[in-house]
Amino acid sequence: MIMVKTVGITGASGNIGTTLREGLKTNYQLRLYDIVNIEGEDNFTKVDFSEKEKIKGILDGVDILIHLAGDPRPDAPQKLTLKNNFMATSYVFEEALRVGVKKIIYASSNFYHEGVIKEVLRKGLRKVITLDMPPTPQCLYAQSKVFGEYVGRHLSYLGMKFIALRIGWTVPEDNPVFYDSDYMRAVFCSKRDLIQAFKKAIEENRGSNFIAAFVTSDNSDNVFDLSETKEILGFYPQDNAKDYFIDR
Repeated sequence: MIMVKTVGITGASGNIGTTLREGLKTNYQLRLYDIVNIEGEDNFTKVDFSEKEKIKGILDGVDILIHLAGDPRPDAPQKLTLKNNFMATSYVFEEALRVGVKKIIYASSNFYHEGVIKEVLRKGLRKVITLDMPPTPQCLYAQSKVFGEYVGRHLSYLGMKFIALRIGWTVPEDNPVFYDSDYMRAVFCSKRDLIQAFKKAIEENRGSNFIAAFVTSDNSDNVFDLSETKEILGFYPQDNAKDYFIDR
């Protein structure tokens, strides 16, 4: 059993990072990392994880690492995605293994299934995408998420616990109405569901060394089959994108 003492969060200033900082701070001792400053946080380290020589020892004392850092834009310039998503992720994972981090929780993405999501929505199908379906990336960002999961599987063979969370779409307003589309209604994830999923991943200690899971709200128009995620992670989302549109 992993006794959680310290949880590190890379990319802690971003959209998901900000939500997790608030949602996890009362339960865990957090260590925060980002390439930009975060004001008012005592346990913050400014770092560029693509600079391999500068990150040696930076994860000392971290029990579980949540890796969010990376360029989230599907249309980001190639050089930035290669630097921030491929290189930085590789270096972070290597350093985590070196210093003995017990578990990595990786912010993968629904973009792991990018191509098949588009097909499902175009054909008007629902709940047909399962965790064991092959990846269908169609942009460099999506490819970086597939890369991260594959490196994580390698780490799991070396004895590290690795949980890849294929996250839907969570927004600062915590309301899908502002971004209404078939895609949003299919993959929306509320903040409280997001926090629940990460808490479940932090506390999970009985399954295999490599676990993949979907992280969306329990949307009526969901394109993902959440049954296996509920079983293996114990994640039962509480919200539904459709409920936000009832009075509109």
